[in-house]
Amino acid sequence: MKKKNPGPTYLPALKGRIGKWAFYTTLMTLDEVNERIYLSDEIYQNKNLSDMVQRSVKSGRAENIAAYLKNEEERFFPAMVVAVFEGEPNWLEFSIRKQNESLEFDPNTLDRAKLDSFGFLSLTGKEQLFPLDGQHRLAGIREALSDSKRQNEYLGAEEVTVMLVAHDPSDSGRTRSRRLFTTLNKRAVSVKKHETIALDEDDVMAIATRHLVEKFGPMSKNGVVSFRTSANITTSDTKVFTSIVTLYDILYDLFKVISKRSADELKYNRPDDEWTDVYRGCAESFFTSLMEVFPEAKRCLTDNDAEAVITENRRLDGGHFLFRPVGLRMIAQLVAAAVKPSITATFEDPKQSPSVVRQAVMDDIRKAVAVFSDLPTELAEKPYAGLIFDPGTHKISVGRATIVRDVILKKYNLIKPSVDKTLTARIKRSVGEQYSAEDFLW
Repeated sequence: MKKKNPGPTYLPALKGRIGKWAFYTTLMTLDEVNERIYLSDEIYQNKNLSDMVQRSVKSGRAENIAAYLKNEEERFFPAMVVAVFEGEPNWLEFSIRKQNESLEFDPNTLDRAKLDSFGFLSLTGKEQLFPLDGQHRLAGIREALSDSKRQNEYLGAEEVTVMLVAHDPSDSGRTRSRRLFTTLNKRAVSVKKHETIALDEDDVMAIATRHLVEKFGPMSKNGVVSFRTSANITTSDTKVFTSIVTLYDILYDLFKVISKRSADELKYNRPDDEWTDVYRGCAESFFTSLMEVFPEAKRCLTDNDAEAVITENRRLDGGHFLFRPVGLRMIAQLVAAAVKPSITATFEDPKQSPSVVRQAVMDDIRKAVAVFSDLPTELAEKPYAGLIFDPGTHKISVGRATIVRDVILKKYNLIKPSVDKTLTARIKRSVGEQYSAEDFLW
């Protein structure tokens, strides 16, 4: 797609150099980004891999970024790295001189590189610019600006940092730019789950997890929740009931069902304060209900001697399934399946009262947990023994957790017909041809 020439412009810029790259750090408005920077498919007609520098844009990510720009008042973007080829960009340097004799600052004391770093970058409008890092942001900016119904009419005038680097559209130039692209993307460190839990203010599971360990009495006791970066808890650990990573995973399993929202919506689109409180209430309701139905969990989370309760229920030869991360997450998935038919409210719907939805869904969660009040809890017994727990070796097979979950759902007539149809075949593949689903029912 050929863009209309947007005409000349002057961008305030700092000139810099690293390795073999010269670059210019500028400010561009979102309108200028939209007008002047191309997506890779708008530059290259040929999709041959040797000429492609950019990943294909995933529409889902663009939609999430657009929603973030339109709805988040505290929006912020990291710098985009953009390659420049064609056209005639020019660097217009301006000098720094001493403005006031009374000032201690004297530009003559600076080295030449610093003095030459300030200026404007002149663009004719004929340049072709494409992102080496930030294509999804570009697609999101475009989508946000194309929405005529957006509330912020000044969005296009907001500014982002753009780092421009020269690109040579030759074979060697493409190789050099591809290398920079892969360097930027391979070296970029993705945010770890524990960092999300600790810091993310958009991810509603992270927000609710922090609420549990900071404000919810049973979980906020010192030591009862592990703050390690892994969900794993060894049988010899008699100090903690569960991990903060497992809490996050539990809330993800629960929230995606009760809210009927996608994973990306839950992770990237923070609800307003009233709806955020609905999620917090649901998180509390799940664990409060769990303690009402399973006395061992209540004793652990409310008694003064949690270590004694953990020692009794997390044993090498089995123990209570809720005292293993795999069991605790499994009960969340079971409750999510049981509560799903009763959820009628639409989360984050302006026509719905958050407080009314909060109470209704909390009640639904309590009833769903109660469905499993007679569920066996000993790992050395059915339905766990022989599937996720080996009584001989005392090993846990986490990979079979979904099979056990589905066996339990079958017992309570909550299993989907399509899943039930294949359950025995899955069991045979996992533990042996001689077994069927009925062998693990109690």
